[in-house]
Amino acid sequence: MEPARTHRARTVVEAARLHRSRDRRERGLTLVEGPELVRDATAAGAVIREVYGTEPTDQGTIPVDSRALELLAGTKTPRGPVAVVEIPNEWLDRSRDLLVSVGVSDPGNVGSMIRTAAAFGWGFAYMEGSADPWSPKTIRAGAGGQFQTPVARVGSLAELEQWVIVATVARGGDRLAEVRARPVAVLIGEEAHGLEEWIIAAAGHRVTIPTSGPTESLNAAVAAAIAVYELTKGSGEGDSDV
Repeated sequence: MEPARTHRARTVVEAARLHRSRDRRERGLTLVEGPELVRDATAAGAVIREVYGTEPTDQGTIPVDSRALELLAGTKTPRGPVAVVEIPNEWLDRSRDLLVSVGVSDPGNVGSMIRTAAAFGWGFAYMEGSADPWSPKTIRAGAGGQFQTPVARVGSLAELEQWVIVATVARGGDRLAEVRARPVAVLIGEEAHGLEEWIIAAAGHRVTIPTSGPTESLNAAVAAAIAVYELTKGSGEGDSDV
């Protein structure tokens, strides 16, 4: 077995640079950490370039020491292994309903939204200001859903003209049950300030998820999950109650 590579090894340093968005864009690669995510990405057809790990369990795994694995994983307690994976081609599946991040900047929220979209057979799109779906943090939060459902960057609402645009607003909107047309593109804004007025005005529907407690608004990922669930239920199993 070859000796373990350190955090200073050229290949390790090059791979660790994929934590930077610029390197991911230029090279079309990202990092996936953990045995389940690496396995699921492989099962979904992702192209694995390299796999790094401290345990010589898998044939073809490049051995690294613990400090190198920390650098690759970007965490202090990495699970390993860490794989260098090709980012799939982005595309819009126009046969699916679509969940759209409009400036949701937190990787955890965006990852959770992607996980929800994948779980219910929806596509996922993201607009300017959104967290990168292909960052290692977002992939962890999404449980690898990025490799299981179509993901695409959207530059303007004009690209969504085939969908009925549904804007989520904190108050004053209709019930989700009133949205009957399909396919839909559900727009989720940043929790702090929501969707911009011009986007709300351009939507075919404006919906609000009713709450009975003192909380003013829902977390973006939670709102997305409720909307996707209710609209999916409403389209396939009778009307939604929300």
